[in-house]
Amino acid sequence: MRIAASIIAAMALLSGCVTVPPPDVPAPHVVQQSTVKIHNTMQVDRFSTPWQASPPMRGSGTGFVIGGKRILTNAHVVSNSRFLEVQKNGDPRRYLARVRFAAHDCDLAVLDVDDPTFFDNLPPVSFADALPSLGDTVTAIGFPLGGDRVSITRGVVSRIDHSIYSHSAVDQHLVLQVDAAINPGNSGGPVVFNGQVAGVAFQGLSVGDNIGYAIPVPVIRHFLKDVEDGTYDGYPEIGIDYFELRNPAMRTSLGVPAGETGIVISRVDPFGSAQGHLEPGDVLLHIDGHDIAEDGTISLDGNPVEFTELFERRQSGDTLDMRIFRAGQVQVLKLVLANPGDPFVFRNLYDIQPEYAIFGGLVFVPLNREILKTLTTGFERVNDQRLLYLSRYAKIDGHHRDHDEFVILIRRLPHPVNTYAETFINGLVEEVNGTPIRRMQDLVTAFKTPGNGFHAIRFAGTTDPLILDAGVLETVEDSILAQYGVPSPFNIKTGEPE
Repeated sequence: MRIAASIIAAMALLSGCVTVPPPDVPAPHVVQQSTVKIHNTMQVDRFSTPWQASPPMRGSGTGFVIGGKRILTNAHVVSNSRFLEVQKNGDPRRYLARVRFAAHDCDLAVLDVDDPTFFDNLPPVSFADALPSLGDTVTAIGFPLGGDRVSITRGVVSRIDHSIYSHSAVDQHLVLQVDAAINPGNSGGPVVFNGQVAGVAFQGLSVGDNIGYAIPVPVIRHFLKDVEDGTYDGYPEIGIDYFELRNPAMRTSLGVPAGETGIVISRVDPFGSAQGHLEPGDVLLHIDGHDIAEDGTISLDGNPVEFTELFERRQSGDTLDMRIFRAGQVQVLKLVLANPGDPFVFRNLYDIQPEYAIFGGLVFVPLNREILKTLTTGFERVNDQRLLYLSRYAKIDGHHRDHDEFVILIRRLPHPVNTYAETFINGLVEEVNGTPIRRMQDLVTAFKTPGNGFHAIRFAGTTDPLILDAGVLETVEDSILAQYGVPSPFNIKTGEPE
């Protein structure tokens, strides 16, 4: 599930592994036998110059064998992969592998290995039926800090909670917190309780000592269930903001009956499952057999967790029964969960080529989180501030209604045809030659029809357009691309321009 950007900014999480001095607890030998090292040669695309990629880099992580001759690991271990190999513990040979599924919203991935003999003597692990309890000792297995021999370390479960998954920087899911440090390299390795896998080590907290996190079994099972049909659909999004129902004055003003508890819906997201079903001011009382406490928690598997965990454990297309209090009456409704896709959620991006379009040396791109990372002015300029505002509040304030995505001018490749364009950099494109720009493909259409021999580009917050001489631009397009080593003027996912 997603959470607000203000909460995201409050926690800086780094990938890694669980380590702690081991007590006298038997080692989970079967899981250890099936734990493997992953070698990834990756190449990250540069969103500031979207026709280029960074030099290849190498990294390593951990995975383990699951049913169907597959390997489970973290998505961040294999993201942006160009060449992937896996290696058994104690065996110098490396085997070619491929990513079958990568779920960047929950930081999990499944790998295939080209040579089926790799799985000889590697039995699939078994998963725990339930979460360990607070205080239970768990064992982490992996290859921390790039070592070539497996490492076994232990820690105690100190909290079961929802937390940000740093891989996407937006999504929040259930986590196991253990009182152990996190080191690079053990990411993707199994966290074992009573000889069964209870989680996958994946990140640590940079502002705390000896705090590590594992992706627990419910999240793992959700991912594996999702991909059974050969496609990863992702987590369904309920799409609501809410208040806790602690305030007596709020209860009185809403007329909530005595004995009823729940949460008060404050906003319904236009891209969530609740759109058209729930309304601001509704009090959500009960979901699928679970009463919601006034702090938004429910009791699940013997632990108090946020009520959103009920959505977390369901797949897109599932139906939930809800009881709400609306307009003085208790009502019952059914809600079909979906993940319709939201272009205005700004996750970290992986495994995709950046989109762009270049006209007259002006580089246009869709706004996303990777673009925001390229802004180096400290958001001092008005255009930069507008982009930050749009990334956080566009849907809340309704600015998404005229756009399928936000198209911005990210860069100028200097040339006499675009001499005075620098002040428009990072501007939000609203219109080109009288055509509203809702998406990148609209640029292609709009630039085909100049007015009186000129292209007029209008940006949000400005009255004077950027003007380009259409005749001159047509004669210099190819030379500008050649001058700056740009292989193609377009990469647009909705189709190349004709």
